Amino acid sequence: MRRISLNIVFILLFAVAARAQADTILDRYSRYLFQTSVLAVTHTGSWIRTLQPDGRWPDIDYNDKEPAAWKVPDHLKRIRDMALCWGAPGSPDRNSTRLLNAMEKALDHWLLRRYQSTNWWHNEIGIPRYMRDIIILLRNQLNPQRMKAALEVLNQLRVHEDYLAGNLVWCADLGLHYGALTGDEKLVQRCRALIVKEIKTGTGEGIQPDYSFQQHGHRLQMYQYGKAFLLESLRVAWQLKGTPLAFPEDKVALLTGMMLNGWQWMARGIYTVPGTMDRSASRKGELESADVRSLIPFMKELQPSRSADWDRLSAVQNGKAGLQGFRYYPYSDFAAYHRKGFSFFIKTISTRTLATESINHENLKGRLLNSGDAYLIRDGKEYTDLMPVWDWSHLPGVTAFKGAYQANRQAFAGSAGDSFCGVTAMHIIIADTTGKQSLEARKFWACYGDKVICLAGDLKTNQVSGPVYTALDQCRLRGPVTVNSPKQVLRSGTTRLDEVRWIHHAGFAYIPLQPAAMEVHAEQRSGTWYAINNAESKDTVRAAAFMPVLLQQQGQAFGYVLSAARTAAEAARLASKPDWKVLQNDKGVQAVRFSDGVVMAAFYTGGKLMLDQRRYLQTDQPCMMVVKKGKLYISDPLHKGVTVTVAINDKTQRLQLPEDGTTVAVAYE
Repeated sequence: MRRISLNIVFILLFAVAARAQADTILDRYSRYLFQTSVLAVTHTGSWIRTLQPDGRWPDIDYNDKEPAAWKVPDHLKRIRDMALCWGAPGSPDRNSTRLLNAMEKALDHWLLRRYQSTNWWHNEIGIPRYMRDIIILLRNQLNPQRMKAALEVLNQLRVHEDYLAGNLVWCADLGLHYGALTGDEKLVQRCRALIVKEIKTGTGEGIQPDYSFQQHGHRLQMYQYGKAFLLESLRVAWQLKGTPLAFPEDKVALLTGMMLNGWQWMARGIYTVPGTMDRSASRKGELESADVRSLIPFMKELQPSRSADWDRLSAVQNGKAGLQGFRYYPYSDFAAYHRKGFSFFIKTISTRTLATESINHENLKGRLLNSGDAYLIRDGKEYTDLMPVWDWSHLPGVTAFKGAYQANRQAFAGSAGDSFCGVTAMHIIIADTTGKQSLEARKFWACYGDKVICLAGDLKTNQVSGPVYTALDQCRLRGPVTVNSPKQVLRSGTTRLDEVRWIHHAGFAYIPLQPAAMEVHAEQRSGTWYAINNAESKDTVRAAAFMPVLLQQQGQAFGYVLSAARTAAEAARLASKPDWKVLQNDKGVQAVRFSDGVVMAAFYTGGKLMLDQRRYLQTDQPCMMVVKKGKLYISDPLHKGVTVTVAINDKTQRLQLPEDGTTVAVAYE
């Protein structure tokens, strides 16, 4: 009898502990919602007034069938936002009976109709996420019947153990909370284990060894699926801290590494560029997806030993500090270059990474993304929400022709550099939809000081009848556009110019290496989000755009310089007194030397590069190189892991290069 009594006591104690752990998970989640949400207090009155007797709102399209941004869940989002206003400390609507009654009526409508989408994601993840939030925020107010029905909707979730990365974390996160709400301790443990297991590096989908993030194959998805993976995993880690389910320290450290070494470097503050997020660049507001300011206080609780790192990240995100240096992500073909006054980003492509995707009626015009698109950012407003008025056939940095559709991936793509500067290059072929018209070139970007030297060599075309062009930028028009003289300010519209030596706009100089023919667009444009993403609005968007387009002769090598320049006079000085020299720009080698002796080069084959009349740089294998202050920085852009023999003048070294394209640094003096 005594043994039975002890067993009962142990069972009760275990149940009490499990319930306490579940309450911790749920209470912390409520706190997270309150602290990270913007309360919709200005809308609650109208939502109450316009709610129809059957629990619907007249401004929501309940017949919408769009697979991507399905409109019907706006009903649940509105209830969730009302629940936040009802429960948040300090909210003027806190504990409002009128608001609670409206929420119950609206919730009853959904529980009766249980709308379903043609897209599995909404049914298994999107809807359950909203319902999870509603249940947790109102769990002490829902009567047993509503709670039972709401849990049934939440249980539309499916914990797919074969899912990967962001999708896996989404469904396991939901399963963990469903288990906490229903007292299913085994489900909580199972879902926690799935998330922990997925926090790893590898060359499949998820976190790459260089801290970039891929999903839907080898596509860089840092701020789309990577956003879901990183932010949800960190939040769950915070929810479970100090409990028996706490994440192992090495898993938290890996998430922190992705945030500090990947996430923040692929943005300037809270602003990023289309090359980091694939198709979601066609969604309104997405270029601000790097914003993690609301998450930082929770990270300081999760990792108090790294408070200084989180404080620095906060300063960067709030514009009070900035990153400086060069980072290349060889697993995802992406480079970031940060200076005090600006950031430069370049997304290349190779046989190891994939072209952008267009699914669910999204990214309808973006087939040239990931083809060498390059971006200059000072404050983040340059590209944010400009996509509806973009000319998608003239993506910034991409060399193309009328009718160009998509890149045919080539093996050569890589970078080399130290933490302060670097060079990136790729072999690119761009073709039309039939494959009959094509363009081939070697593209090269050398990042040093406040400049980026851009080269295109071995430019060849096949059956292309029209001009070949490169848009040096395509950003928001912000102030005057000056050409060749501080007194020559262009009028609004499109201007065709010959012998362009430099252009100045909004703190940047655009300098052709040789006087060039250009079209300069400085004009008002209009478009719609719907035209690039059918899930978005059909309302007309108007914005002023700046787009300088360099026109090339077929078969001719060319290049240009992007540089910070506060004034037009400074742009004129840069163009008249260059501190760089192009050493070679052809099929075999592209190379630049700066006035202080730094050399950056891409060898597409083994060969010899003359640095001046006597000095030379020689290699027997394709490679990327930076020669700087007695050190050689070298990498393998083909990712073969070759042994390369390098000669700098009369000094020769044999070096084993890493197979993953990362840089090796060696002394040569």
